Amino acid sequence: MPSDLYRRLQQHLDRMPVPFPATRSGVEIRILQRLFNAEEAEAALALSMVPELPTIIRKRLARTWTLDTLVAVLESMVEKGLIERVTTRRRKRYAKSILAVGIYERQLTRLTADLQRDVEEYFEEAFGAAFHSVKPHQMRTVPVKIDLTPERTVASYDDIRGFVAETDGPFAVMDCICRHGRDLLGEPCRQTALRSTCLTFGPAARGMVASGAAHFVEREQTLEILTLADREGLVLQPQNTTSPLFVCCCCGCCCGVLRSAKSLPEPARLFATNYSAASDGDICSGCAICESRCQMDAIHVTDGSSAVDVSRCIGCGLCVTTCATGAMRLVANPSSTQPSATTPALYLKMYRERFGTYEMAKALGKAVLGRQV
Repeated sequence: MPSDLYRRLQQHLDRMPVPFPATRSGVEIRILQRLFNAEEAEAALALSMVPELPTIIRKRLARTWTLDTLVAVLESMVEKGLIERVTTRRRKRYAKSILAVGIYERQLTRLTADLQRDVEEYFEEAFGAAFHSVKPHQMRTVPVKIDLTPERTVASYDDIRGFVAETDGPFAVMDCICRHGRDLLGEPCRQTALRSTCLTFGPAARGMVASGAAHFVEREQTLEILTLADREGLVLQPQNTTSPLFVCCCCGCCCGVLRSAKSLPEPARLFATNYSAASDGDICSGCAICESRCQMDAIHVTDGSSAVDVSRCIGCGLCVTTCATGAMRLVANPSSTQPSATTPALYLKMYRERFGTYEMAKALGKAVLGRQV
C-alpha cells in the first residue's frame, strides 16, 4: 500500500480539533495502515470535519468512483468505527473522525495486540503530548462523590451522578478499551478486575450498542457502575460538556490519558478540573489508603501524616471517599471552568484554539459553501 497515501491521510486527520501528529518512527502510518485499506484511505481523504452527503463527497474523488461504490465504502468504514455518520430526515451524512476519543475506542471488538502496541507507542512518542496540548480539554475530571467543603456547592456539571439521575438516556456500558488492550499484551490492570466500566449516553449509547461494542443498561445499573468505580479507585473522566456523551472510568496503569500525564512533573495543568484535594494533618491517622488510591501520585504519607502535591492533583476525590477520619477533603480551585454546552460547541472551541479565529472563520465559510474542511 502506497505510503504517500497514508501520509496524506495523517496530514488530513491532523487538521482536526484533536491533532494526529507525525513522528520520527512513523508509528502513526502503521496505525493508519492497520485501520484503513487503500480504498478506505482514499475515501477518507475526501471527507470533511463537517458531516456531508455522499453526493458532495463524491465530487472530490476520481471518476472511477461511482456513488454506489462510495456509499458502500463509507458504510463499511462506519461499521469499522473509522468515520462518523449522522442521520437526519433519513439522509446519511459522513465525516472524518479523530483518533481519540473516537476511532480507537470504537476498535473494541477488533483490537489486536499489534494495534495496541502501536497505539501505546504513539501515545508515548507524540500523541499523548498533542492530546493534552489542546484547550479546552476534550475530557475533564469530576469528583467521584460530591462531599465537598460545606461553604461551596457543586456545580451541576461536576455532579455526574446527578446528571445520570436526571438525563433521559438511554444508557449503555462497554468494556474499557485501554484495559482490554493491556489484557491483549499480557499486562492486565493492576488497579481493578473490572472491565465493563465505560459509559455512554443518548446517541452515543445507541451508536455503540448498534456497533455491537456495548449493551444497554438501566439508570440504576449506571449509578451502580459509578459506585463500583469509586470502590475500585477509578477516576471519572466525562466528555468536557454539560451533557456528556460518555464517562470513562480510568486507572493510572492502563488509561492512555492518565499514563501520559502521570509521567510529567505537573499533570494537574493538563486536566480540566474544578477541585483539588487537601489534607488536615491534625486528624490524619496516617493509614495511607489515600496514597494507594491516588492515580497521579499526588499524595504522600510521611511521619504518619498525609500531604497533597497540588501540582499533581486532578481533583477526582478518590482520596476523600475512603478517608475514615475525614482528614482528606476536596476544595474548589481558585478559578473554575464551565464546560461547553454541546459536543459541536466543544470541538469548535478546540479548533479555534488550535488554529486561531481566522482559520476557524475560513473553515466555517468553507462548510457553508459545501467545500472540504
